[in-house]
Amino acid sequence: MISPQTIDKSIFDAMFSNVRKTSSIFKIESWKRDAEKIRSIDIYKYRSILGTIAAYENKYDEAINIFQSILLLTSDHGYQAMVHSNIANVLGHAGRYLEAINSYWKAFELSNNPSFFESFFNLCKIYYINDQRLTNMKSLDENKKKFYEQELLNLNNTHRQIIENTNLSIDLYREVLSVAFSVFFTHCNNQVNRFIEVNDSQISTILFNTDLDLETVMLLNDSINDKFLDLLDSYEYEELIKYPIIFTAENFKSNELG
Repeated sequence: MISPQTIDKSIFDAMFSNVRKTSSIFKIESWKRDAEKIRSIDIYKYRSILGTIAAYENKYDEAINIFQSILLLTSDHGYQAMVHSNIANVLGHAGRYLEAINSYWKAFELSNNPSFFESFFNLCKIYYINDQRLTNMKSLDENKKKFYEQELLNLNNTHRQIIENTNLSIDLYREVLSVAFSVFFTHCNNQVNRFIEVNDSQISTILFNTDLDLETVMLLNDSINDKFLDLLDSYEYEELIKYPIIFTAENFKSNELG
């Protein structure tokens, strides 16, 4: 009998073995055909695989609809939490960070799983979102509470540093950053790491993954430059240059989004 776990692992190993997404339609279709083998055995896992493949293809709305369809099939809070986390991942990759934050929180509410709180916290930290729910740590153990309390203090200090600087707009930085993450996940898998420097006139951001090859680095930087050109329809050049984004394979101290 075919094992859903074996099919699941085989597809995901192939999908995420390289940081650069494949452009082979043949390969992607083969994953979908493999998923069909478990459709009658495990409908939850089947749809989860299809949702992940749709996200891989940058079909984000389709992926979200597939994952949401799983929620209708189960009342198990643990399973629903995993689905909401998957939806949050898709939203984060699409640059829809506020929706992603809410989905991670929903996953945490349903399960009290600290890993979902960590995902929620990290996304708030990356985008400097001072969400009141960040203080709701009652289900965490004391060590994790102490860690996140210190992280929250650091987040609030940096948030204040940015918003008190009249030369910078935290809202514009969030928009630029969301565009940059969507560029990365359009072309790449796995995680991207962030290193920033904040001064009076700029928030400089380096996004990196040490597995990127030179060709992919060039593609990502060309793509973000194109996106900056699109942003000129809404913002002045002098404003946008305050938030430079660079992709690289070099290793920097980081905050992760994956």
